[in-house]
Amino acid sequence: MKKTKLFLLVFALLLFPLNVFASTNTQDRYSLSNYGVNKKWEITDSNKQNVLRTKKVDASEKVYDFAEIFSEEDEEWLYEDIKEFIEKYNMDLVVVTDKFNYSNDKENEDYAADFYDYNDFGLDFDKYNGIIIFINMNPTDRYFNFYMFGDSQLYFDNKRKQEPIDKAMGDMKLGSYYTAVKSMIISFKEYLNDGVPYDLEGYYVDDMGYLQKNPNFKRPFRPPWFAIIISDLIIILITMIILVKKNKMVKKKLEMNAYFNKNGADYRVKTDQFIRSYVTSHTVSSSSGGHGGGGGFSSSGGSSGGGHSSGGGGHF
Repeated sequence: MKKTKLFLLVFALLLFPLNVFASTNTQDRYSLSNYGVNKKWEITDSNKQNVLRTKKVDASEKVYDFAEIFSEEDEEWLYEDIKEFIEKYNMDLVVVTDKFNYSNDKENEDYAADFYDYNDFGLDFDKYNGIIIFINMNPTDRYFNFYMFGDSQLYFDNKRKQEPIDKAMGDMKLGSYYTAVKSMIISFKEYLNDGVPYDLEGYYVDDMGYLQKNPNFKRPFRPPWFAIIISDLIIILITMIILVKKNKMVKKKLEMNAYFNKNGADYRVKTDQFIRSYVTSHTVSSSSGGHGGGGGFSSSGGSSGGGHSSGGGGHF
């Protein structure tokens, strides 16, 4: 009886192995029409090799753990978070991990951009809107970053490009990869809820996915209330100090006799004097950080010909 149970247990393990990490299935691009690229990108001699070396995956899975850093439970939780994100914000969200050597950060960007462009991510959304989080588990130089496609680029100024990286860095170094990715997704939600940041007002994304600045955009006037209040307080403080020093507001004599004529209660005459006037001027200035022409924002081009923007990136 014991031998029978042991045999059944071994048979079950062989038939249904206990995988700690979930596997990600890929397809052969050679066997697919147009190499499995269903977007509008044109496949030419210059980008054909990029297409063929990009893993072809099922775009509905959303989490592609080629480096095997997530447990199956982690993947399930991430998938639920991503599904909720997509439904609420009407843009795609992808998490991919891999492990390969690289000589500069641009190679990681190229990998992530090709993975997004040559698979069906964002296919159901205008301008292929979406964000991809990429983690490279290269043993000698681990790296992670996120990249924005379509209108998602409009929500990330320079500050927002760096903050998710900084917040996730501690967990990345500790090996808490699920927590790190989760914190990045939370940041994305906050930015989308807050809307387009000040510096990116007047920008739009063209049909090829590149950020463009509207030359006819006129920024509505926004008084710098904080600067106005601070400067006014400083002026008031300086005025008070000057008046006190000139003995115009504070009398040093405290005895009552100082205010009466010895011959009788003859009240002194009180007069108001105009001391001086103050004119305060305020200069309103605005600037756009980032890269591109004229200090503005711009997109990077991938091998597909489409544009995208990059986060701050971090080595851990």
